[in-house]
Amino acid sequence: MSGLQPNIPSNDDQITSKQLFVDAKNKAREHIDSFASSLVLQAKILAFREKAELVLVRHIDEASDAILARKQRDWLREFLKIIGGALIGAFVPGLITSLPANDILSTVVYIVLGFAGMAMVFIGLSI
Repeated sequence: MSGLQPNIPSNDDQITSKQLFVDAKNKAREHIDSFASSLVLQAKILAFREKAELVLVRHIDEASDAILARKQRDWLREFLKIIGGALIGAFVPGLITSLPANDILSTVVYIVLGFAGMAMVFIGLSI
C-alpha cells in the first residue's frame, strides 16, 4: 500500500534546495513577468474606472480575483462546449437509428440529448 503513495520529502529544506535548470528559471521568470504585467494593468483599469488618484491594494486584490475568475470561466466554457458537442454527437446517429425503427421513447431521448447539447454549446460560447 505504501508503494502507491507519492514520495514526499519530510524536510522542507529538501524541497527549497532544489536548483532550477537555466531554461526553467527563464520560463518561470517569463510567466511571472506576464502575470505581473496583467495584474498591474487590470488594477490600473479598475482604478481608472473608479477615478482613483492612485492604484490601491484593493485594486490589486480585485485584479487578482478577476484574473483567477477568468481562468475558471475559461475552464467552464471549454467543459460545456466539449460535453455539449458529445451530446450533439450522440443525438445525430441515435435519431437516425430510432426514427426508422419507430421507437418513440428513443426518439424523444435523442431529441432531448440534442437540445441539451445545443444549449450547452450555446452557453459555452456565450459566457
